Amino acid sequence: MGDDNYYQMDYEYYYDDHYRIYGKSALDVEYGEPCIFCSSRIDEFGLCACGAGGS
Repeated sequence: MGDDNYYQMDYEYYYDDHYRIYGKSALDVEYGEPCIFCSSRIDEFGLCACGAGGS
């Protein structure tokens, strides 16, 4: 019976493109300060929409 939850979780992540590409759900990404150039949020890797990363 415990295996049902395991397969359900795999099924949900199979259709989550963000999880398949980056290994985590979009809701699990930790954001910091907004970029000074494009005002987009900078993620934990220092990346933003314009690619400058606020540098």
